Amino acid sequence: MDTPKRLTIAMLKFQQLSAFKAVYELGTMTAAAEQIHITQPAISRLIASLEHQLSFPLFERIKGRLVPTARGKAFYFEVSKAFFALDSLEESARDIGTCHHGSLHITAFPMLSNSFLPALLGRFLKAAGSLSASLKSYRSEEVLRRTEIQSCDIGFALVDGFSPGPSVQSRRLEGDCVCIVPADSPLALKSSLCPEDLASAPLIRYEQDDSTQQALDQLLERHGVRCHDLLEVSFANVAATLVSEGVGVAAVDPFTALHAQQSQLNIAVRPFEPGLPFQFHLLFPSLRPISPTALAFSEFFLSEAAAAGIALRMEPS
Repeated sequence: MDTPKRLTIAMLKFQQLSAFKAVYELGTMTAAAEQIHITQPAISRLIASLEHQLSFPLFERIKGRLVPTARGKAFYFEVSKAFFALDSLEESARDIGTCHHGSLHITAFPMLSNSFLPALLGRFLKAAGSLSASLKSYRSEEVLRRTEIQSCDIGFALVDGFSPGPSVQSRRLEGDCVCIVPADSPLALKSSLCPEDLASAPLIRYEQDDSTQQALDQLLERHGVRCHDLLEVSFANVAATLVSEGVGVAAVDPFTALHAQQSQLNIAVRPFEPGLPFQFHLLFPSLRPISPTALAFSEFFLSEAAAAGIALRMEPS
């Protein structure tokens, strides 16, 4: 006679945890209610009853937004482990039923996801056989957030001053920026370029908060070089197109330079001395074991980058 009552309590707890997880990830009661298909008052009641059972608040309202408390964040990590255990069972059952051998879900900042990664993923999938995959493009902040909530297997993010939390494993990768100049420019006759060379041609620069631009400005200042800043752009691929039109010269990351060459833009790519570092992060969700497929893809990424002439240095683990 007790079974129906225990089942009801179990279902109620699952609803509470589902509501909490949705509110935490989406940030509002309204969005959470839409996602799990119940009303907003029902979401509020579930959160309130869960907080009552836990005896501590999960959220606080600041300027009209729901912000997780410190205990709420800690509880979310534990809830996520439980949900990912269930998801893993569901995925395993699906793979067994459809003869799939795993999946790979990638999130990446646009510069990589729009150029280098698509062809790389294509070659990886051909070699992997039966494997389901996704490649989604987001701003780096969103890549980090999606890794934090464990919704991808591997992420690529440009995150300055990155300090990973307990839900993310991070490895910093560093390469070197290069200079791109019009193919018919006198600078194209040089085997490498230095800060002084940038004073001889109009410079296409990036926005003030761009980390590459900040590093370049500091380098130019140390060498006492003043450049003719022609125009400002937001993205390296835009700079590459302008360089190919003979407008000026630019410093770009090695992936953008490679893509510009593969697109047969009218440019020459030259090393820049001293080095101008280009950094990004390889992210893995840490509330579950890193999948062997994600690890294999990260190794494939590094080897294919090296084969394309892009030397990447990984920070020691």
